[in-house]
This record gives sequence, structure tokens and C-alpha cells, in this order.
Amino acid sequence: MTTRPARAATGAAALLALTTSLVACKPPQTPEADALKPFTGQTLTWAACDPTILGSDQSRLFTQISARLSCADLSVPLDWNRPAAGKASVSLIRFAAADSAKRQGAIFFNPGGPGGDGLAFAPIYGYLWSRGGVKTPAAANLKTMTEQFDLIGFSPRGVGASSRLNCGTNELSDPIRPPATDRSEKNVQAMLREGKLVALACQKNPLTPFINTDATARDLNLARQLMGDQKLNYIGYSYGTWLGSWYAKLFPQHTGRMLLDGNTSFNAPFEETFGYQPMAFERDFRDSVAPYLARQHAYFGLGQSGAAVYAAQNGLDADLRAITSRYIAQFMYGRDDLPLIGVILRAAVTVSALIQANPQAGPDELSALAAQQTYLPDEAGNEEALGVALNLIQVREDLRGAAPAPVELDASSSVFTAVTCNDTPWSADLKAVRARDEQEARAYPLLGGASVANACYQWKGGPSVAQPAIPANMPPLLMLQNELDPATAQEGALNALNSTPGAKMIFIDDEPQHAAFPYGTACVDTPITEYFLTGNLPTAKKSDCAALPLPGEASTVPVPTAPGKTLKVQRGALCVAQPDLSALALREQDLQAASLGARQILTDNTRAFLTRSADPAQARLNVRDCR
Repeated sequence: MTTRPARAATGAAALLALTTSLVACKPPQTPEADALKPFTGQTLTWAACDPTILGSDQSRLFTQISARLSCADLSVPLDWNRPAAGKASVSLIRFAAADSAKRQGAIFFNPGGPGGDGLAFAPIYGYLWSRGGVKTPAAANLKTMTEQFDLIGFSPRGVGASSRLNCGTNELSDPIRPPATDRSEKNVQAMLREGKLVALACQKNPLTPFINTDATARDLNLARQLMGDQKLNYIGYSYGTWLGSWYAKLFPQHTGRMLLDGNTSFNAPFEETFGYQPMAFERDFRDSVAPYLARQHAYFGLGQSGAAVYAAQNGLDADLRAITSRYIAQFMYGRDDLPLIGVILRAAVTVSALIQANPQAGPDELSALAAQQTYLPDEAGNEEALGVALNLIQVREDLRGAAPAPVELDASSSVFTAVTCNDTPWSADLKAVRARDEQEARAYPLLGGASVANACYQWKGGPSVAQPAIPANMPPLLMLQNELDPATAQEGALNALNSTPGAKMIFIDDEPQHAAFPYGTACVDTPITEYFLTGNLPTAKKSDCAALPLPGEASTVPVPTAPGKTLKVQRGALCVAQPDLSALALREQDLQAASLGARQILTDNTRAFLTRSADPAQARLNVRDCR
């Protein structure tokens, strides 16, 4: 097993010296400070950005903002407890404050994951906010923020343009049937084997122990120092709330204005946050999305009540049900994608009926039959739904014919695994995990039943760092939370709020998507932007705001829901898709298109899928397949 670094608490004195190294009085030198000198003494060399640094050619965008855009690579200790043991690189991108005389510092962004690449936030938000490209009453405040703050995007260690982590092994992972419906011993053992092989693959990589939130928080603190700022300002989404709170607990005296949006239960072990997910996704689909689609029955024809739409999903052919569940979960991350769930379900219901009527038909025959069906009342929608139907038929065939395959994780999924398993302990009682899985498969069929495939349950040696305790001088944090957030449940967010001294929350009633800022209403965006500009937090511990109407609706429809009953310490791991930045290209400086692109950064970087163990055909389940 790879040797774990000493726990973070043992290096507290050394890091205290690090965090104060920029004050006017030079602290006494210690062996630890001397070891850090190559890092604390470096100069960030800001230069023109390669237009492909976001993973696609952004020449047009970068040309528009070239005067304010620059990139740098930050050298960080691989092991913060042994700085001389090696180094890694962290990529930064800066959209510079327009008014240097009024500059208040920098705002760092993290999109979530863990494993999301946050580089794109600086150029996209910089472009949009500086030009009033976000439809919100707080647009003027956003513009002022770009004048008074540098916007900093970064690739956390292990992903993006930083030093990368990749996990892989030759051993073959067995095909896995739909977890919610196939509870056979063979299928459960296949999921357990998947978790074991993923853990084995990642723990063979010598970088893995050093890919954790503690190291990333210290990387951020070094970046803050080298930029000459006394405090770190920050906006974090989803896992970014976990990272932000971790930083605030490690470096309370250097924590500035911090927005945490889409909140994890960040004062508890990671297992609690993921434990809420099957319930939260199920609740969002059952209580918000299904009734929304029922209100659109005239177009989608899925049923005139939420219960009917919900039953339509659960009545699908078992393989189609598993496949569409992943699509549904994917599209619940952004409110603008909710109509696409209707297209998916309309196609799936039709294909499922064809399968039931023609049980011996192969994919070619089913595709021919599907081409003869009418799905939606308009030509364009019908053509789109037909394309989805044909894709579902092929994905179903791939799922049914899946063969054993080597475990191979991309950088994003590798970082997800490393961070979630390295940060906090997970249960070692696989018998109890299996029992929870059985309950979740019945109670939460959308995504339940796959926890046993989580590598963290078979992670040798436990976490590589210690989660920091809440300090006596914990700084105030501003939290933003959607009532029906499927990925970071309100229960976990409220646990974090109530256990964090001085924290304040803005709560968006009836909102079903994951994370929100900038949201588009004065109730949400104005106090957040004023907080960054003035430092003034809302006075109430929890402030409620109304949700915007869902796509195609003139008014907000209240969701009569209460926090669902949840099992204690539930759920397995999710992984994060690589960001798709194709929507970011500027077309004739079209701010509306760019605004959609900015939202796509958030939804793509924080959109969660089940691990490949829960969905062997995951590679096919891509947003672009349905557009």
C-alpha cells in the first residue's frame, strides 16, 4: 500500500508560519519554513493564455478579453507535510480587476466534483459580468465585482491543466446489470468487485494519497499569498462548498468573503452527503420534475398527474429504466434541461411498449418499428425524440451485451475517487452497506442500489488526511441552497448551516436544480453581490426566496414536499463528467449564447453520474446524444 502522509493536524505549526509569511514583520525562520521557501518565494508569472487551455479552442472568446486575461502555473508541494519530497503544478487563469485603485482582492472559483475543472469560470464570468450579460437585477453589482476583484479560475491538483491523476488496472470488471432491479448475488458481487478494482487501481498510483481537499485548500492559500492578498474570497459550488469550508476551518484568519452554493454536509464525513443523494434525486424527480411534465401533458403525453409520470418511468423495461434514470439525473442538474427529461421519457415509453409487444425483436427490428412511431406533436420535437429512441435502443443493446472490461478512470473520475476516499472515513461494514443498498433500491429506484460499488468502502488504510475541526474563530460564511437540490440535499445543507457558527443561508423555495448563483432574482443575487462588494452579510440566519417559474411556465408552482425519510449514513459514490465547453464559443458577441455557456460550465462540472459500475454504458450517456 502507498504510504500515507502524516495527518494534516501534525503540520499545523508549519502552516501557520506559511499563512503569515506575507505580513510586514518577517516571522522567524524554522526548518519547515525553509523547506517551504521554494514555494512561498516563487513569483507567479502571468502570461497570455493558450486559447486551448480550457480543452477546446476559445480563440474568439480570449481575443475579446485578452487585455484582462492571463494564465500562470503555481508550483506546490506534492506533500505539504514534507515539502522537499516533490512538487506538483496547479494551473491558474485570471480575469483582472478593471480598476486597480479600487481592487479588493481576488475571487477564486470551484465548480464542484470533486474532479471538476474550474479554469473556465474566470474568462466566462469575466466576459459576462463585465458586459451585463446575465439577466438579473444585480447585473450592475456583478459588473462592479469585475472592476474591484480579479476573478480566478483554477484546475485543482489532479485534473485539468494541473498535474493529473489517472487510475487504471488490467484486471477486468464484470458487467453489471441495473442495480435497482437486479438484486441477485451475482450482480451484487459484480458491484463489489468493481469497487475493489477501482480502489486497487487508484491506490497503485503514488500520487493518489496527495489528492485530497486538505492539499487543495493549502494550494489555494499559497495562491492567495503569492497574489499579495491578506484574505481569500471564494465562490464554490457543490463539492466546492466542502473545499471552501475546509479552507475556512484551516485558515480562518485568512478567509474573506465566501459563498457556498449547493451545500454538502461539510462538517460531517463525506458519507453523510452522499448518503442523502438517492433520496434527494428521487424526491426531486417525484415531487417536482414529474408534476412539471404532467403540466405539459398536452405536449409530452406522459400523464396528467405527477404520479402518472412517475409511474411511467418506473414501468419501463428494466434496462430502459436504468438507462433513462441516468439521463433524468443528469438533466435535473439544470432547470433549463427539464424539458429534455420529457423528450427522454416520451421516447423511452414508446420503445418500452415496442419491446413488450415484440419480445423477440432485435435492435434492427426495434429501430425500424421506432421509426414508424409518432412521439411529439411538432415536427422538430418528433425528430428529436426519434433520435433519442434510436439511441436508447442501441444503448440498451450495449448494456445487455456488455463484456468484462479493464478499469480505466479519466482524470476527473480519478480525482473524484481519490478525494472522496482520502478526505474522511467510510464504513468498513460491507454487510451493512449491502443492507442499505437493498432498502435504497426499493425506496429510491431512480438511483438507489449501487452503493456497494463505491471504492471508498474497500479503500485500504482509510483517509490520508484529517478533516479539520471548527475553530473558535470560525469566519462567517454565506450559503445558498435550493430546496429540492438533487445532488446536495437540503438536509445536509441545513446540518452544515446549523453546525457552523456565524453562517447565513439564502434558501430558494421550490427550486429543483443543483446550485444557483447567479440566479436571476433580486432576492437571491442582490444580497450576495452586495456581500462581496461591502462585506455585509444578510442579518437573518436563514432568508427564504421564491423560485423562478420553470421553463415554459408563467408562474412558480409550489412543491408540497417535506424532507424525506432518510437512512443513516447512506449511499455510494458518484463520479463527475468531464466539462463540455463547446457551448462557450462566442457568436458575434452574442451575450445570450455566452450566458448559456456559462451555465453549462456549472452544470457540466457539477453534473454527477453513477460510477461506471452502476452503468456500464455510461460512455454513451452523454448530453449531446439527446440534443
